[in-house]
Amino acid sequence: MWGCSLRNYSKHAYQKTLLLPKTKFPSRSNLQNVFDRLIPQSSQALYQEQFDSFLEKFEALTTAERERFVQERLFVLHDGPPYANGDLHLGHALNKILKDIICRYNLTQGKYVFFKPGWDCHGLPIELKALKSLDAENCRMLPTKVRSLAAKHAQRTIKSQRQTFEKFAIMTDWNTPYTTMQRQFELDQLKIFQNMFEKGLIKRQFKPVFWGTVTKTALAEGELEYNENHKSTSAYVKFPLTQKSASALVLQHSLKPNIPIKYLIWTSTPWTLFSNRAICLNRKFEYSIVEKNKEYLIVESTLKDSILNDAPLGQTVSTLFGKELENTFYLNPLVGDETPRPVLHGDHVTNSAGTGLVHTAPGHGTDDYLIGVANGLEIFSPVDHEGRYKLDDLPFSLHETLTDPATRKPRHVQANETTTHILKLLSETEMLFRASEYTHSYPYDWRSKKPIIIRSTLQWFADLTNVKSLALESLKAVKFFPERGRNRLQSFIQSRNEWCISRQRSWGVPIPAFYKKDNPEEVLMTAETVDHIIKVIEKKGIDSWFADNTDNMAEWMPEKYQNECHLYRRGQDTVDVWFDSGSSWKVLENFYLKELGLEKPRDPLANVYLEGSDQHRGWFQSSLLTKVASTGEVSAPYGTIVTHGFTLDENGIKMSKSIGNIIAPDSIIGGNTGLALPALGVDGLRFLVAQSDFTTDIVAGPTVMKHVAEAMKKFRLTLRFILGNLQVTNGASKILNYDQLRKVDQYTLCKIQQLLNETKQNYENLNFSKVLSATLYHMNNHLSAFYFDITKDALYSDAAHSHKRLQIQTTLYHILDAYRSIMGPITPIMVQEAWNYLPKNWYEQDESSKGNGMITSPLGKPWKQLNIRDSEQLLQDFEHNHLAVLEAFNIAFHQLKGVTKSTQTTATLYYTGAYLPFTEEEMCDILQVSDFKVETQTCNDGTSLTLQNGEKATLVVKRSEMHECPRCWKHNSMKVDELCVRCSDVITC
Repeated sequence: MWGCSLRNYSKHAYQKTLLLPKTKFPSRSNLQNVFDRLIPQSSQALYQEQFDSFLEKFEALTTAERERFVQERLFVLHDGPPYANGDLHLGHALNKILKDIICRYNLTQGKYVFFKPGWDCHGLPIELKALKSLDAENCRMLPTKVRSLAAKHAQRTIKSQRQTFEKFAIMTDWNTPYTTMQRQFELDQLKIFQNMFEKGLIKRQFKPVFWGTVTKTALAEGELEYNENHKSTSAYVKFPLTQKSASALVLQHSLKPNIPIKYLIWTSTPWTLFSNRAICLNRKFEYSIVEKNKEYLIVESTLKDSILNDAPLGQTVSTLFGKELENTFYLNPLVGDETPRPVLHGDHVTNSAGTGLVHTAPGHGTDDYLIGVANGLEIFSPVDHEGRYKLDDLPFSLHETLTDPATRKPRHVQANETTTHILKLLSETEMLFRASEYTHSYPYDWRSKKPIIIRSTLQWFADLTNVKSLALESLKAVKFFPERGRNRLQSFIQSRNEWCISRQRSWGVPIPAFYKKDNPEEVLMTAETVDHIIKVIEKKGIDSWFADNTDNMAEWMPEKYQNECHLYRRGQDTVDVWFDSGSSWKVLENFYLKELGLEKPRDPLANVYLEGSDQHRGWFQSSLLTKVASTGEVSAPYGTIVTHGFTLDENGIKMSKSIGNIIAPDSIIGGNTGLALPALGVDGLRFLVAQSDFTTDIVAGPTVMKHVAEAMKKFRLTLRFILGNLQVTNGASKILNYDQLRKVDQYTLCKIQQLLNETKQNYENLNFSKVLSATLYHMNNHLSAFYFDITKDALYSDAAHSHKRLQIQTTLYHILDAYRSIMGPITPIMVQEAWNYLPKNWYEQDESSKGNGMITSPLGKPWKQLNIRDSEQLLQDFEHNHLAVLEAFNIAFHQLKGVTKSTQTTATLYYTGAYLPFTEEEMCDILQVSDFKVETQTCNDGTSLTLQNGEKATLVVKRSEMHECPRCWKHNSMKVDELCVRCSDVITC
């Protein structure tokens, strides 16, 4: 110690007399404490507390008042159920956290929140997991065993996923979720089906459907993924006209009589040519008869020169309109028969590509099917559930060609070898004009990731012809964020006429139909049988439907069918899983009617649905369609639809297991050294989600996460500074009124009010990234670089009971409370943790902390309201006066030599104006100088400035002639190592 200077010793001696920041709020988060204490406190306990408060106030109301109270004060966000299969990924975190931010913000706006998490449990992926544990024979014999194993797998996954979801600090009750395999949910779904059936919307038809040849089931449009780089073999194919039709054209157009005339079509699915039943054209188009290689080919006139790229097709000998070719006939030599096939008009035929003539196979395409039905064509589809040809339905002459010699099985329609053999047949029958590889967008099964086919099967359909008009009308009252989602959802609905709702699986809700044992195409389904089936399932459980189909049929059929019940079996088809999850709006309806006892459900049932943008073709659509179809009302289940993008790595590549670039939420929370990911904690994960523009795809990776870590550290240090200076010394804690504060404190609160207004508007616009950018800017520029910096001297060196210190503490408390409002929805754990270390003396004085009677968590408090009048005028006055002097001081200070700290200087303002807009003490604090004086005279040697009133002034900055105070370090002491007057008074008091 003897080696230390007297000056340093003196500083050390007075350190204990300073009121330095003191708080137990940790400088870094403890993850175990977060999971064990802070998440339950800030999430589950808060949710239960606010919901209990809602029920208490609800029950105190009259019946007439309750409906309005629920409509105005209850915020409902309906959870689109994640699929109960596999581990959670960053996309799941993105989804749940966005929902939670919205719910938490609405809680600050005086709303109560109802958010029930859900899980989607039925469907093929889970069933396949169950099937892996059974041999093939048992799979066929024991659907109940498959269902039992599938249910257990779903239950295990729900437990696992829930444990991960709980780490995200979601404000909900995880103990009471809904699942699509709950008995009540399944019964409600069957009743929705029943309502649609009684309205005549459920039909069984033999028609083309999307079919997964690997998963061996029909697929909904929402189960398709489009591969933009799919490669097909396309072919230009020639179909000869019948002799009668050709002869008529020869006469009408003076053609050579001995040259064959053929229609030229283009197809990217040569495997469907065996099912050709017509050729479609457009009667409005002009067609050319072109002579090429001793044949006449008929093609649409504007397309003829592009068919062989730049090479001309041939010489045009005549033209005619499509209507002249209607009702001509042609032959299909590929199948070896002489059956004339018609040429028909089709509105779907365009002249943008192809030949203007469309090969039509009603069993393998939607447009083709509609043409077929309208014209009485055969709906022919000789393809089985595995995607192999059904040889018994095809001419015997094709059997050898369409059989794989290695396996002796019929060929798969999409196999390359099949295409090769078909092209060979086309060449042998003089039908092939040209073939080439064709890259285009093609639908894939989202589960197997393999290309689908379109084949006709007997399936159950929901008729949407009239339903979609109700659905589109309902959407007029719905808000979309972003707005482009409206057109996307509307276009999907407009394009749908039917919805294939049947699936050939065991793990799902059954379609309540009976089939004749000796003729499976004969079906028994009436309003009476459906109602009876639902009652039996309600009593025995849904698994009983899948028990041995030959037993106990009597109990499944109404009394009027008892004499013939032995002739029927129960159907094995299950309902499309999109119908499953789409029925989840009944969860909300039951909440209003059964739990709250309202006479009718609220409209809309949910304030918000929020999911990924892919759900425009999925859950958003199925929820809307099932509701309007079953109720017959123009009423969407949601008031607002919010959509988010997908998660990308830092190279802009979509995260995928197959690529290996997935980042698990745990790797973000706890860090991952192998991936160079810093540990962000739970709030850091939430910050990462909120800082992105979630309406587009979200990028995550080491670089982005390091920026988040830096921002989180800054936020924690800011809270730590505030809490450390809100310590209560000798009972000194008092929230002063606004008019008792200094100008700089008032200015700081005006900037806080400005931030509160800005961030509130950003929350309303769901622009969470702007909430964070505005807050970080304020934190760095208005707090750290300004207010915190200029208040440290008074906070540390003034007496605990000094009025100035209480002014600053009052301001700091309001800053903390404002940041509680702003950051609480995004970083609830840090806000809750900070509040746990806030001396209760402060918030007990704050009437606004009472909120809805919830003071145990700051996150249950209402949005901070300062209600400062004339704040804009104060901001303008302060910036044009106080900050104008500060700006001039910074210029002058940097011109001084040998001076490193502002506390080493004094400042004098030469000002002759009549009104001085600040006091000397205020400016001394703001400039952080040892002394500030105002002289009412002119001075030409200094830094010039102009105050708000237009008066000119000059600021002179000099090195202080006084000595450094060993306690506050300001150069305002009369002697070396002697306390300044202020510090001496504090110590001696």
